[in-house]
Amino acid sequence: MQLKKAALIILAISFITAGHTAEGADNEGFIYGKITTRDGDTYTGTMRWGKQELFWDDLFNASKEDNPWLRYAPKNKKKKSARGDGDFSIFGLKVYQSFGFADTHIFMTQFGEIETIMNRRHSRSTIIMKNGAEFDVDGGGDIDVKIRMVDEDMGRINIKWDNIKKIEFMPTPRSAETEGYRLRGKLRTSEMDFEGYILWDAEESISTDILDGETEDGDMEIECGNIRSIKRLSRRACLATLKDGREYELRGTNDVNNANRGIFVMDERYGKIEVQWDEFREVIYEDKDDSGKPYKAYKSDKKLEGIVETIDGGSFEGDIVFDLDETEGYEILNGHLDDMEFYIPFHRIKSITPKGRHSSIVEFRNGEELRLEDSQDVSDSNDGLIVFMGKRDNEYIDWEDIEKITFK
Repeated sequence: MQLKKAALIILAISFITAGHTAEGADNEGFIYGKITTRDGDTYTGTMRWGKQELFWDDLFNASKEDNPWLRYAPKNKKKKSARGDGDFSIFGLKVYQSFGFADTHIFMTQFGEIETIMNRRHSRSTIIMKNGAEFDVDGGGDIDVKIRMVDEDMGRINIKWDNIKKIEFMPTPRSAETEGYRLRGKLRTSEMDFEGYILWDAEESISTDILDGETEDGDMEIECGNIRSIKRLSRRACLATLKDGREYELRGTNDVNNANRGIFVMDERYGKIEVQWDEFREVIYEDKDDSGKPYKAYKSDKKLEGIVETIDGGSFEGDIVFDLDETEGYEILNGHLDDMEFYIPFHRIKSITPKGRHSSIVEFRNGEELRLEDSQDVSDSNDGLIVFMGKRDNEYIDWEDIEKITFK
């Protein structure tokens, strides 16, 4: 009887500690799907893109191959960028500007909005959305990366991008196997406080990821799931407090100093926010164990439409092409507030009001407002809008002529 009782206890402990493969685990927020290779092999499971994207609310980004909306813009348009030389980066993708329109436009959306990726040759791919829209992209960002998959039958595998023919996304089983649970908590900055899912140093987002740094006792490699909080001490150091109460002053690596590549938080009020080291104050991890919205929660059904008011009293209502580029509610507007960069799905935005050359007031559907600046989307670097009021009736509106944009 004693042996039988001991066996039952061991079985119970194994069930409790089985992590995210156990029944009842909520892993629906992890990216999941089937990869078909050029040789015809298939693999199914959760995916990690490079060292970063793991979840449906993470951002997929790549350079668009061409811009079909240019033909609706005036041929003789000339304008200077609001940013000196006119060049800047979004998620590591370089956007080049000259005295006309931007030479590069970025496609950016949450992974949960995508249905299929067809991989062509030479780093070119076609992105097929849930609503049937297609975007041809030609590399950069999340194209041409290695995908790490936890295959349902084989376990952990790494798949090279060039070997992939097709990626089909599908709803994630609640108990799908993953490599850890998702990190979430409260993020304090010098300007604002946020709450949501945390991505540290643009890489560490699950409990088994490692925070490394140097202490007086030697080098440390701490699993993020063991950390209660990380507090910035200076440009060169931070204080890590573990869940058991121990504290360590860490320095010497880009995880724990101003070489950090950004602390990201997915806050439901705004979208994704990137916080730079000088703006960062502290992150306090919570013990909540959920992975985010499931794949079916992303609808991909709202186009950009609304009213554009101009400074001369004009008003144009219809379908909107924003920045001579974005047409869908699942695409992303970005802008800066001090050392924070916001990545906001258009469907969260109620209105945009330009304020001078460098910034705009962005009003959210929840009633909050932010004054964002220093990006093409919210400054006079914007390539302007096209409003389609009918099949043959359209109007191009220069950014400097806009009073306010109100989305339906």
